[in-house]
This record gives sequence, C-alpha cells and structure tokens, in this order.
Amino acid sequence: MAPINCSLQDSLVEISIASLLILEFALGLMGNAIALWTFISHLKVWKPYAVYLLNLVIADLLLSVCLPFQISFYLMHKKWELGPAACRILIFLVSLSRTSGIAFLTAVAMDRYLRVVHPRFKINSFSTQAAKIISVFVWLLVVGLAHPVLVAPKIEKNTTECPSFSPMEDLTFSNTWQEAVICFQFLLPFSLILFCNIRIIKRLQQRLLDQDKQPKLQRSMALVTIVVVFFGICFLPSFLARILMAIFQRSESCWILQVMVHTCDITNCFTYLNSVLNPIVYCFSNPVFRYSYRKVFSTLRGRQKESQPQCSDRKDSCYTVESNGFHVKRTWV
Repeated sequence: MAPINCSLQDSLVEISIASLLILEFALGLMGNAIALWTFISHLKVWKPYAVYLLNLVIADLLLSVCLPFQISFYLMHKKWELGPAACRILIFLVSLSRTSGIAFLTAVAMDRYLRVVHPRFKINSFSTQAAKIISVFVWLLVVGLAHPVLVAPKIEKNTTECPSFSPMEDLTFSNTWQEAVICFQFLLPFSLILFCNIRIIKRLQQRLLDQDKQPKLQRSMALVTIVVVFFGICFLPSFLARILMAIFQRSESCWILQVMVHTCDITNCFTYLNSVLNPIVYCFSNPVFRYSYRKVFSTLRGRQKESQPQCSDRKDSCYTVESNGFHVKRTWV
C-alpha cells in the first residue's frame, strides 16, 4: 500500500493514456474490421493458418470493444462508476482477448515453422477442420486461465476503483493468479516464437542455393520476425514494469511508487497496441489483405482503385478486380 498522503494519480499521465487508448481503439477497430470483412467476403482458399488468423481478428475486435470502458476510466481520473460486477467482467474480457490473441499469434508462428523447417511432419497435413478444433480448444484453455477473475472476492459496493487497472493491489489469490497468467502468456509464447524465427533463419541460410524455395522461406521468415518484434514492442515493457513493481511495491518512497504506477499504466497500454499492429501480419500472410487495406485507404483518400494483387504462393488464391468490386479467380502460379 502507498504511504499516507502519497497521491499516485497524475492528470497529465491519465489524459495521455486515455489519448493513446483512443488512438488504439480507432485504428484497431478499423484495421480488424477490414480484416474480418476480407475473411468473410473474399478469402476463398482456407488453410490452417487462416483459421488461426480469423480467431486472432475476433480476439482483437473483442479487445476493441473493451477499450472505451478503459478510456472512460482514465478520463475520470481512475474512478470506476459501473460497479464491481462490471469491473470483474471487463477485466475478464480484457484478459480473455489479450491471452487468446497471443495464443493465436503463436499458433501462426508455429504453423510457419513446421511447414518450413519440418515439411514432412504429419501435422502439416492437418485440415482446416482440425485447425477449427484446435482453435476451440485454445479458447476453452484461455477461458480456464482467465475465469478466476470472475469468482474473485467481491469488491466493496461503494468503491470507485477497479483493482486490476491499478498495479497497487493486495496479494490475494485472484491477483496473484492474474499476475502469474500475465507472466506465463509472455514468457512461453515469446520463447516459442523466438525459437521458430531462429530455426527458419537457419533453414533459409541452408537453402541459399535453392532459388525456387527462397520466396516462400523469406515470407515465412518475415512473418515470424514481425511477430517477434511486435511481442517485444507490445509486451516486453509491461512485463519488465510488473517485475519492477513487484520489487518496489512495498517501498516507503512516494516518488518511487508514483513512477512505478505510472510506468505500469503506460506500458499496460502498449499491450493493446498489438491489436493495431496485427493487420500487418495479415498483409504478410496473404496478398488479398494488402489489397483490401489499399482499397479502403484509397477510397478514403478519393483515389482510384488499385490494381490487382499478385499471387505470392502456389496455394494462395489470386484476385482480379472489376468495376463493381472483387471478382475472385483462382489460378496457380
């Protein structure tokens, strides 16, 4: 707990966080809505990684729905007015969306790794139906990890706080479990994705003389490298801030506690940035997503429609464009 007469609030920091959240909400909602529209309307060739990406879009859209409540929380100077039940539900949904998003990003990286480094493994012959079953299992696992928040000890009815939004919490079972889940959802996926990226790079170096396989290997390496970079940008600062908070939480210095709380608040907002950056992953996975984003941005800027995207893989579908929109034509390069 903070020392007496030590205020842990700062209006400038709270307004800055709210502004960042507003930007993340707008960009994340737009980017993932376009991706969902592309999945539903224009993607005709489905592979396991596409199923994982679709679930990633759903997780990011769920997070976007939660952000307006956090924006309101910071605009009201960290006062929660919707009651303890709404607080627990919101914490659960944020944890659910963030953890599932990380899980499906990891699944995409693992899929690329297995197909590039171990192309003869039987797991590579999994159908999209098997990928759907795996996705259901992932959602059930994530719900199991996040559900203790819903059964946490009741918050006082007259409180104006939503505990999980503030790092200054008592060491209850619910809070300890939540911190453990946050550490687990960073360390394990980051380690797996980093391992996949290193192995793909090594395989690429081994096949430098095989020009036919270079484009596919380079795209896979770029995709997994992007995921690694996104993890570092979005989750590493928050992970380190929570470690420092655990170390200095019992400090008697008001200044140290203020710095730790503000650092945790700011870095926690970086974790939501992942939903804004994920559309870049979609663009690297299939050219139709690049066309969809260009089409929307060109429409917003009043430009004429872009030319058709090129096929980037023998198993990816090509698309031609007519004056009335998408006309799908499957060809093989």
